[in-house]
Amino acid sequence: MKKLLFLFLIWSYPHVSFTETINGHTLPPKPDPKINNSTLLGVDSNNNGVRDDVERWIYMTYKDRHPIHIDIAMQAARGYKKVLETPERAKEIRSKVNSSIHCNWYYKEYAEFFNEPLLMKKDINPSIFNIYFDTKERKDMYWQYDSLLSGDSYALPKIRTLKAYCDFNTTKYDKK
Repeated sequence: MKKLLFLFLIWSYPHVSFTETINGHTLPPKPDPKINNSTLLGVDSNNNGVRDDVERWIYMTYKDRHPIHIDIAMQAARGYKKVLETPERAKEIRSKVNSSIHCNWYYKEYAEFFNEPLLMKKDINPSIFNIYFDTKERKDMYWQYDSLLSGDSYALPKIRTLKAYCDFNTTKYDKK
């Protein structure tokens, strides 16, 4: 019955748009896959630095978990965008691309050492990587970026600095 009512409303009022909201965030519209995949960067209708299909996936996937999952996944997507924009600058952008991993580690493994709660049980990045680099062209850009980092060694940040890698306001998660 609800589906029939929804179809009636769409047919009767074609000028009215319907939006989806998750945890107070209005999702961008679902992009047309053909248009979205016709360029490396895809469609970002709200200009927040995250492709609309990826943003929708993040909010749908993590809506029932602690909100920090969404913040870290959105940060990862913004970092991955740098790979598609300038893979030839791999050594310059590596820190931005990897910053979400360090933020993730802090809230999954190390926050308790600084009298803060561990807010995560699972890593974000393995899942979002496959969602973000979802076409041959996007994967090719990632492999170009990755190959430019190959052969070098990189130090891991000190544990006490991991929280600083979060590019969002972390104070909303501090103990009250």
